[in-house]
Amino acid sequence: MTAMQQRFIDHGVPAPAVESRTAAVCRSRGGDERVVILARGFLLIVDPATERSVQVPFPNGNTEYPYIGFAGSDGMFYTGAGTQFLAFDPFSEAFLHAEDVGEAGELVGFSFAESAEGTVYFAAYPHCRLFAYVPSERRVVAFGRLDEAEKYPSHLAADADGWVYAGIGTERKGVVAYRPDDGRIAQLVPEDERTRGMGVVHASADGAVYGHWAFADLREEEHPERYRWMRFQGGRGVPVDWQDVPPSLYTGAAFFRLHRQLAGAWRVEKHDLAERELTLRSADGERLRTIPLRYDCGGAHLSPLTAGPDGHVYGTSNHPLHFFRYELPAERLRGFGGKAIEFGGGGNLSAYASVGPVLAGAAYPGGHLHLFDTRLPVDAERGDGRNPRIAASHPEVHRPRCALAHSDGMHVLYGGYPGYGAVGGGLCVYNLATGEDRLLTHENVVPFQSTICLTEGERGAVYGGTSVETPGGAEPKETRAKLYRLRRDDWTVDRVWSPIEAREIVWIYADRSGRIHGMTGASRYFVFDPDAEAIVAEADLSSWGTPVRVGLAAGPDGRAYGALSRALFRLDPDSGAPEKLAEPPVVVTAGLAVAGERLFFAGGSHLWSFALEEERHEV
Repeated sequence: MTAMQQRFIDHGVPAPAVESRTAAVCRSRGGDERVVILARGFLLIVDPATERSVQVPFPNGNTEYPYIGFAGSDGMFYTGAGTQFLAFDPFSEAFLHAEDVGEAGELVGFSFAESAEGTVYFAAYPHCRLFAYVPSERRVVAFGRLDEAEKYPSHLAADADGWVYAGIGTERKGVVAYRPDDGRIAQLVPEDERTRGMGVVHASADGAVYGHWAFADLREEEHPERYRWMRFQGGRGVPVDWQDVPPSLYTGAAFFRLHRQLAGAWRVEKHDLAERELTLRSADGERLRTIPLRYDCGGAHLSPLTAGPDGHVYGTSNHPLHFFRYELPAERLRGFGGKAIEFGGGGNLSAYASVGPVLAGAAYPGGHLHLFDTRLPVDAERGDGRNPRIAASHPEVHRPRCALAHSDGMHVLYGGYPGYGAVGGGLCVYNLATGEDRLLTHENVVPFQSTICLTEGERGAVYGGTSVETPGGAEPKETRAKLYRLRRDDWTVDRVWSPIEAREIVWIYADRSGRIHGMTGASRYFVFDPDAEAIVAEADLSSWGTPVRVGLAAGPDGRAYGALSRALFRLDPDSGAPEKLAEPPVVVTAGLAVAGERLFFAGGSHLWSFALEEERHEV
């Protein structure tokens, strides 16, 4: 091992768990039942009678995320992961079919349905394509796009007349009726009602198809009476009263959804791979039973890291979210599990800022701002004593990407992308002293763009860098990212620049001379002089890899350190020119924290660090 290699340390896996990615109850013709739970790269079969569980990896080395599981009437289990469609027999514990049917970057198995004849239909993101699997022939048939613009075919159902219905969104919701026999297609949502949101369809136990559409901010379980409910048959929809709609064969929400249900003395209450439990409730509702789930995994991938005000390194995993701390100087990794972060689920803390002893973390999904008092222990109980606790929530920052603690010692700012179907994210300014919570919409910052990086410059001014991208499914309305300046006295934008050709400016850093150093999504480094309103330096760093989230961190010595996927580097406090320090032994997947004379970064599910002592001795 070389001296450079010895400066890298693998600190292990902070979150040795995986996330449930939906489940289904499969029933054989003889009445035997299996619960099949999906995870990234494998599925787990559970026999509820014997409590035996079997882990089966996806074939061909597939380690992609699945999105939903489906139990066919033939007792087989169907899903998709990445471009691969999968058919599985949970009773022989073997895959019947595994085929790459999607295009590059396509996610097949985004939703499923079954015809009366047993044909299994499934849809794919982001091209909204429809496929069919014929079990008797073990053959996949590809159809065309269900919509030319929308990307999310999140719901699918088939009626007895040979029609397939898809609930789509997110920028313009719709319900598409498609007849595979002749390719006939119809949009059932009136054009003037195709606003932001999602069309929904479901098959019920009586074999009929029901669905609805409504406004984006409604939740079906809270406002069923405000949806336009329909019964679909023969390519048409007939209005029905919401109280007359039978339930879907799916229960639960998000990745805790379950397709079908046990028929005997027990019902599935919850499947949770992160907590390694399958919870059953007796049919009479009186008793609970917990089946331990056993599986092997490489752990959940890590999200961005931060150095806390107490000198420790903090972070979360992603899918599932587990909160953890690497304690210095004890060199001890401590995990707090998935319940420490309220409403965490499958999300993550995406960006951090420290004010005094308080560590603030901005969370996906939902744009929550969590405040953690590092002087106190982690307390996951609800109530006034919860630590961390939620201080603010803004769906306009549904996918946070940046946070900044202002030097005034009171304010934390955080920004990011909006929710599904929206263009342009918000920027939140939160006052820790008063609890005042102010949201600047994209119209008040840079219209139709999202703030994804922040830095503080001279005289307390805040600079922001933007992205034109729309990860929630909408079509971008701009083509070039911006750099802007936010005045501290009234939190208004007084200057906007377009310094460099880029769709995203992923991080920025203000040096002691007032210049702004930045990195684009294409790994192009630049230095911008706000006074001269000109680029004064540029460099193509793409040979060092691609940007990672939170790829810049300031050290206690005043230097800034950066990471690309294949390189660690530093910026000189005066010149700011990037200087490569080392090439890590693993691909860097998230950054970046400076603590204990080390530079911490994530390599997949592992926490890594690089010793900085020799670099400091050079100064």
